[in-house]
Amino acid sequence: MVNQFTEGMNAFGKLWDLVRNNWIAFLPCFTNMRTPLTKSSFKAIFKYEYSPRGTNHREKEEDTIYSWELVLNLIEDKLTELTFEDLLIFITGADEVPTLGFPNKPSIDFYTQEAGVRRLPYASTCAMTLFLPRGITEEQELHNILNQSVKDSWGFLKV
Repeated sequence: MVNQFTEGMNAFGKLWDLVRNNWIAFLPCFTNMRTPLTKSSFKAIFKYEYSPRGTNHREKEEDTIYSWELVLNLIEDKLTELTFEDLLIFITGADEVPTLGFPNKPSIDFYTQEAGVRRLPYASTCAMTLFLPRGITEEQELHNILNQSVKDSWGFLKV
């Protein structure tokens, strides 16, 4: 069976020979090289879907992202039970970044809170998008609602 695999790979431009001669470069493709996420590696995964500059929405989104950065600091400093992996699962459904990355960059988008209504952050794992409320200026407020959203979500295979 291994021979079939290597012969099949060599049928495509001697790919197996390339792998064998450069095995260190191919380790991440053929072995689990899982490393814990850091703040910088976690942030690098995402793109932000901001409103146009100069709008009221944009100003409120920047307030929320400032609080988001502070929450990420809490996670990095291990001052919360929330982890980068928890957030990644909540947003993408994946517990680690795939070896070749995600097919599309996960994103962070925003929604407007209605007066008198408390809507928690939510995610679409199909779109790989986290939706955060605009205008959150307090780190603790964002941490609390984000933590509640993550911890209260059913998750895959848990229903």
